[in-house]
Amino acid sequence: MLIHQDHIRTDPAFRDRLQACKLDRVGSILERVDGNVVAWSRTTDTLHVAAPDGAPGFFVKRYYYPRWKNRFRGAFRGTLFGAHRALAEYNTLRAMQNAGIPTVRPVAVGCRRVARLITGCFLITEEVPESTNLTTYAQRCTEAGTAPSLDERGRALRTLARQVALLHCANMSHGQLFWRNILIRRGVGDEPEFFFLDAQPLRRLERIPGRQWWLRELAQLAVSAEPFTSPFERLRFAAAYFKAFGLRTLRREDLQTIERFVASYRAHERQRVKMNALFDRWGRQLAQERATLDTSALEMTS
Repeated sequence: MLIHQDHIRTDPAFRDRLQACKLDRVGSILERVDGNVVAWSRTTDTLHVAAPDGAPGFFVKRYYYPRWKNRFRGAFRGTLFGAHRALAEYNTLRAMQNAGIPTVRPVAVGCRRVARLITGCFLITEEVPESTNLTTYAQRCTEAGTAPSLDERGRALRTLARQVALLHCANMSHGQLFWRNILIRRGVGDEPEFFFLDAQPLRRLERIPGRQWWLRELAQLAVSAEPFTSPFERLRFAAAYFKAFGLRTLRREDLQTIERFVASYRAHERQRVKMNALFDRWGRQLAQERATLDTSALEMTS
């Protein structure tokens, strides 16, 4: 049996809360099976872990490298001497926060190595109370027939456009700027607030002048918005972004470039939107079942 090495970095302000949630040891984090699964693939998953005292909980995003070929592939991509995927995302979120860009708060990051190769890594972020990802928000509004008013949609459009422009003005890339990676909630005065998560930024060489990498990220936003917004609203968003970015006019060439990127993303994003609805439905059903069980247990003891 090969000896493994565990590494974890924790924000001191959250150490006690993470310990109370049993999220203070690498082994217990990577092997945890309880909690609500909010995203899943063959080698990654994301769990929501509620806090026992009712305080905001945590989201645990885990990457697994179950086979040696996965581990060697990861090593060649930089995990041997550079930052693994969880650490790269942790560093990106911290950099975005330092630039004044609202993101989820990263509170812990870690990994397990065998023979210096990563077998698993994770990122823990604090839950943003009363928030949901933008795709889920739009799907629930559609399902309930409670679409926001035109005024609310306009304010949300302008706020998000300014925040994306702020991100790009800082020469920062998100890399996966789809609606499912943006949280929304109502803030002070009922104003919409947005928070970025799951950042996978482009490399510096991919962001050199002339590459128009920001148009690709605008396309990611646009393709996510297609099922829930009108072409006019998407055009208004682009205009608000360009104005906030310091470009006063929308160029036809830019819109054509965005549309080409949208076409390349469309089939994949439709599948992701469908899966997002399934996970949201499963999560709500699970919450209802737990509430029913808790009620039954309370009645039996009374």
